[in-house]
Amino acid sequence: MFATTSHYLLKDSLGHLATQFSKAALRRINQELAAQGHPVTSEQWTALVHIWNQEGLTQQELGEKLLKDKTNIARLAAGLERLGYIRRDTGSRDRRERSLRLTESGRDMMPRLAALVQGVLHEACAGIDEHSLYICRQVLRKARQNLAPSSAE
Repeated sequence: MFATTSHYLLKDSLGHLATQFSKAALRRINQELAAQGHPVTSEQWTALVHIWNQEGLTQQELGEKLLKDKTNIARLAAGLERLGYIRRDTGSRDRRERSLRLTESGRDMMPRLAALVQGVLHEACAGIDEHSLYICRQVLRKARQNLAPSSAE
């Protein structure tokens, strides 16, 4: 699978290619969000999607899904709460636990944001057939699973 030479070709590295794609996509998503007047970042968008898909998700669970520590998740959630898109409820079993829920404003905004992000990703995948995209997703999921098996998506 890998050449046994002393040369490491960054341009052929799966990690490098995935990182470069991610950076380009996130940069474009951030540009489009700002151009459309949305005060959220791509990172906040990703958190909102997880909360949208799983109302009541705890901050700890969100951190596991986003591969972020407690401090970063608390800051991310606080920012979304300040924007009025989520609320953080105290856990019923553990008062330190915070469950995350979209506010009405957050729910109303999600379809517009989803369309914007899907447009960027559609542009990124132009000229790539569905089978190739399927294989790409499978390879990236398996590589991630090989490094950090978890249920996070």
